[in-house]
Amino acid sequence: MQRYFTAIREYLKDYILENTGLKVLALLITAVLWLSVASRPVAQVALRNVPILFQNLPESPNLEVTDTDVPSAQVYLEGPRDIVDSIRPNEITVYADMKGVEPGVRVKQLMIDMSRLPSSVKGGVEPREIRVRVERVIEKDVLVKPRFDGEPPSGFEVIGWQITPPMVRIGGAESRVRDINEVSTETVRLTGHTEPFNESVAIDIGSANVNITDQSPRKVMLAVSISEQREERTLSNLPVTIINAPGGSLVRPKTVSVRLYGPRSLVGAITPADVNVIVDYQYGPTGPRRFTPEVKLAANYADKVVVRTIEPPSIRVLP
Repeated sequence: MQRYFTAIREYLKDYILENTGLKVLALLITAVLWLSVASRPVAQVALRNVPILFQNLPESPNLEVTDTDVPSAQVYLEGPRDIVDSIRPNEITVYADMKGVEPGVRVKQLMIDMSRLPSSVKGGVEPREIRVRVERVIEKDVLVKPRFDGEPPSGFEVIGWQITPPMVRIGGAESRVRDINEVSTETVRLTGHTEPFNESVAIDIGSANVNITDQSPRKVMLAVSISEQREERTLSNLPVTIINAPGGSLVRPKTVSVRLYGPRSLVGAITPADVNVIVDYQYGPTGPRRFTPEVKLAANYADKVVVRTIEPPSIRVLP
């Protein structure tokens, strides 16, 4: 046993005294490093307007945060001055854990993701809690209407338009989507157009918080019909002709008035000779001895001018 203790004493003596200079140097370096860290000045900094992330929102039903009582957070950091001074706002993540949340007004705790910061830095956030409104995300189909700017040149007008497809599907928070029944295209200029034209145009929903779903296109095809300005004109005292009737049949009244609608130059050029008012006896009466007259226009007007009304709308046929 005495020999065993002697061996241990000799080993410790050699361990302590061997390379004594190096061991003392290492001890001095360790002490200097500890003192340098311990003596580093501690600083506090405040980072304002740090965005708030809402994590773990349920996907079924699909939910969205639509309102908060504060738009951003303020983060306080404490640690060695050289480290906290080097931290940038984009390195800070402030979040609220929305796991298991349900629609309605909720109060959630704000937290800092400390895993992105050096271990020597401590942090706090203000406010500690945030009030949020959580809503269901819904989808619906809405009409697309064109948005026009300007007018065609003098003497021309827009006769009509057609959009393909006529509807798109939008999605967003229920309160924002519920009251939207139609969306618009981007602005289409009419200035200078005298003929029909087609144009592919983007859709403007009018709300940054509502989106077009992936099932719908971002653009639609707009077809605009432009032609010469149209007007109405009434031709009076036009004679009524009866056909396929028994001999000696008479019509009462003998004349009618016809209201026409179409391009101004054509409507203005029509004469009574271009308009034939006919009662065809073989089609049968619409009432006791009453027949509906038919208006036939000359060939160069037939497909361009519309007959709006005939007065009177029915004609008596007397034997």
